Amino acid sequence: MKYLAILTFITTLLFSSQVEMLSWREGTAFLQFLQDMGLPDSLYYNADNDDKKAIEDIQARSTYYILRDENQSILQVLIPLSEELQAHIYRSRGQYYLENIPIEYGEVDKKFVTKITSSSVYNDIKGVTNSGYVASFFVKTLKNRINFRQDIHKGSIVSMLYKRKFRLGYPFGAIDLKLALLETGNRKKYVVNFDSQNYNRDGETVQRNELIRPVKEGTFRVSSRFTKKRWHPILKKYRAHLGIDYAAKKGTPIYSTGDGKVIYVGVSRGYGNLIKIRHRAGYVSLYAHLNSFRKGLRIGQSVKRGEFIGRIGSTGLSTGPHLHFGLYKDGIALDPEDVVSIETKGSIEKSRKKEFIEYRNQLLEQLDILVTDFKSGRYTTAPYSYDRLKCETLLTNVEVKKQRLQHKRAKTIDSNIQQEIDSRVQELRLYLPPDSDKFELSDDYLEYQ
Repeated sequence: MKYLAILTFITTLLFSSQVEMLSWREGTAFLQFLQDMGLPDSLYYNADNDDKKAIEDIQARSTYYILRDENQSILQVLIPLSEELQAHIYRSRGQYYLENIPIEYGEVDKKFVTKITSSSVYNDIKGVTNSGYVASFFVKTLKNRINFRQDIHKGSIVSMLYKRKFRLGYPFGAIDLKLALLETGNRKKYVVNFDSQNYNRDGETVQRNELIRPVKEGTFRVSSRFTKKRWHPILKKYRAHLGIDYAAKKGTPIYSTGDGKVIYVGVSRGYGNLIKIRHRAGYVSLYAHLNSFRKGLRIGQSVKRGEFIGRIGSTGLSTGPHLHFGLYKDGIALDPEDVVSIETKGSIEKSRKKEFIEYRNQLLEQLDILVTDFKSGRYTTAPYSYDRLKCETLLTNVEVKKQRLQHKRAKTIDSNIQQEIDSRVQELRLYLPPDSDKFELSDDYLEYQ
């Protein structure tokens, strides 16, 4: 059995190996990272154009891992490039190699229910889930359904059923909503997520989108679409294109996809002339290969949706004039064509209404049990603290056949905390060099081929 459990920012030893859990710094280029770590520049220069684009676009504050040997030399590095793909640097026979591989993670069904006891819904939810991310997600999800000042008061009940991905023992990626509830007196308001769209209890849409395409209709053609992971049968490697390319004449105007604040204006090795804009609700947009910026555009400047920001070009790693447009939500790469210029529908399609009702009823049954138990005192959501979860970090590229890896657990009398520890220990596969005779790929890995 191969276990890999990371529950705290603790560096520990396993078979004379050491693992660090770090956060990618704002503005750090991949080439600079290699130089800082003492890794060969050739890992970047020998990568093809698509891989260079992927590693140029590592998001700030992304959690990455470095495995070192007893001499502090780097054995492996894992850096997330998207919610599905990660850069894997590894040492084999004295040489370093770079490959992009799928991220293996586990999905866990989660839930919470609590009563509003303060003037802040965010604080009450964070107090019971120990997650500001979950609290923010709930508030954003219901913002189109309720007036937080008028509809919520002390004694209101809020609850949510959702899924979370866990990578190496920690929450990773976006929340997958199933059902959210606000109950105030005799009134109940729901948000049901069905087929990646939010609806109310009756199947009416409750989510609107304020983002638009950054180029005008009739001025472009789509030359390359978005993909998070694709196995190339000839190159025998995973490729990612975390955005969409709009081919157009050099000098074609580019417009901001939404209201926001400029967070980057400058030159990137792979993306050439580059602009990044932060928008509300956790969105960040990226505009690459520009020929020129709008005169006077600067970091910290506010822009409006549809406001001119630059012109299409072919700077950086580009084979012709086009705009590479990337869109991220809470650090997760999205397919821009699934988000921008979506017309809000009044209700779910009639052909899928029966399917929606069946799915909704299953969720309502689960939620009713949860809320009923909470009101009767049979269910409690005692908060826990990550700081009290002490587990040994296990990460190795040495296969253990006869030994079972053991992890240390904190001495605690709190059964809820012990259950949290148990639920977060993930069974994951080891990352081994492809030329190793011990190299094993999981079914999850192989399915992408």
